[in-house]
Amino acid sequence: MNHYEARILKLQKRIQRIEENPDPTKLKSNRIRYEIQLEETQEQLAAWREGRPFSDGGGSFMAGPLARAMGFAPMGSVGVAIGATEPEKYLEISRSKGLPVDNACDMTSIPFAMQECGAVPLEDLAVCDPHSCTVMCLAAIYLSLTHTKDRFTYYLDVGLEENEANLRHVTNQLEEFIEFAEKTFPGKIRYNEEKLSEMQSYEEAARKLLYEIYELRRHIPSPIAGKDIFTGGFGASTAKGLEYIQTRRDEIAERVEKGLAGVPGEKLRLLWTVTRPFFMDPFEVLAKRKAAVVFYYSGPTWRDIPFSRPSYWGDRELSPLEKVAADAISSRYRTPSTTWIKEILKVSRDFQIDGIINYNMVGCTATLGFKKLLEDAVEEELDIPTLQLEGKQWDRSYANEAIISAKLDEFAQICLNRIHQ
Repeated sequence: MNHYEARILKLQKRIQRIEENPDPTKLKSNRIRYEIQLEETQEQLAAWREGRPFSDGGGSFMAGPLARAMGFAPMGSVGVAIGATEPEKYLEISRSKGLPVDNACDMTSIPFAMQECGAVPLEDLAVCDPHSCTVMCLAAIYLSLTHTKDRFTYYLDVGLEENEANLRHVTNQLEEFIEFAEKTFPGKIRYNEEKLSEMQSYEEAARKLLYEIYELRRHIPSPIAGKDIFTGGFGASTAKGLEYIQTRRDEIAERVEKGLAGVPGEKLRLLWTVTRPFFMDPFEVLAKRKAAVVFYYSGPTWRDIPFSRPSYWGDRELSPLEKVAADAISSRYRTPSTTWIKEILKVSRDFQIDGIINYNMVGCTATLGFKKLLEDAVEEELDIPTLQLEGKQWDRSYANEAIISAKLDEFAQICLNRIHQ
């Protein structure tokens, strides 16, 4: 059974369980999210069987929406790793092929191994850009060089500057990417600007709702906490994705009105950064201390937090392709650490945060460099502590459940003691 087949069965069981025995502590809108995931996975499986070309377009931080609008089927990128049923097996395969799994991101190593052993299809056109971590680039290059002449790695040069010149530079490359893909996969790949524009319109409508949700979530006690804060902008580029976010907004508003708390008896409000261990539920550990993780910050983004988006293009309306370029330039993993810190400080003030858990994902070159700067800034400006929690996402060998649980419990107690001083 391949990954998609196993995933379909798992999602069908989740939806059936919600129908038959709903958990009153969970958001009802989660059912719509699972339905979206099921439909997407069924589409991926059908595309694989039909022999359609696969490309994630470098993911949502780069040309993911564009790849969909061109007719590529999405392999799933890091998403397949999050839902992997045998992560340890895939990590060992990655090690055997020479990827630096022990010193780099374990999560981005897994999709490579899943493609290598046939759990998911090989990407026919893998896209890399400066945001891609070492593992992602090495894996894409390896796959394109070792699996027939019909698979390719395409590199897009996305500069750091947020200005008109860089916007033109990236847009021109996207036009070249479209031309290359259409010639490489004749009769199968064709850029559909109308489809891309439709996806972007859903994203823009969703963004307004996400800003409303941001304000609702500032309420004390927090209406949601833990795992529910990690799923806010899921699947927003479709009609059903927009329905999910609307339902989520309405449900959170209802919880605020009724005074319902994500963690009953909330005593601590914590902010979690970067990523988390997926082999355990760290939020249950904190909830025992009445500590609620009320915000998840994964990098600068005007999409989820009501910041003014850079508009260096002036008053003119961007074309759909220029919007893809602008999103790529503003990617969270292509911005300086000062931007991360500025936004974390804003969110911490807005949500009245008592402590920050900065997840130091071993090997993450995009995030490890700013940890001391962040700790010093929040201590100086907010007078709150930071836990530098080191670990991985699937690999327990670095820090297992017991180690992480002990550190979280100790940090929660430290925060409580500071509040009561």
